[in-house]
Amino acid sequence: MSNISYNPQQKLINRINNQMLDHPFTDYWDIFLLKHQHPINITLHILGILFFYSLLFCAWKLQNFWLLLGLPLTQLLGLTGHFLFERSHIDLQDAVFSWRASYCLGKMLIRILIGKYRDDISQRRERLNNYLSNSYANIQ
Repeated sequence: MSNISYNPQQKLINRINNQMLDHPFTDYWDIFLLKHQHPINITLHILGILFFYSLLFCAWKLQNFWLLLGLPLTQLLGLTGHFLFERSHIDLQDAVFSWRASYCLGKMLIRILIGKYRDDISQRRERLNNYLSNSYANIQ
């Protein structure tokens, strides 16, 4: 996935939460992982993905393309997870649709299915904690 440029506008868009603008991550997947750690939020995102593809399949199989109007509702599941369980920063473009968010959601599903998602989160948390510790040590 492409690296994130560090201009001021990108820093705001790619923040992990409202308190943390600076972080060591240049790949959006790393930021995505830190925004999707709570088990219920993750579950709601996975349900949204499954609902999305089920609607696509049903619309195709039944030749009822009116079902496609329900696709935006699938995103409400993920947004509900963020609002109720994991208050991380949500970029409006990612919430409506973006390729980077779609890529990361697909990668999340695959990493969960192969049992690697929790390891990914742990690695990014450790990297972030090291960064924050070093940043704090440099201030003193």
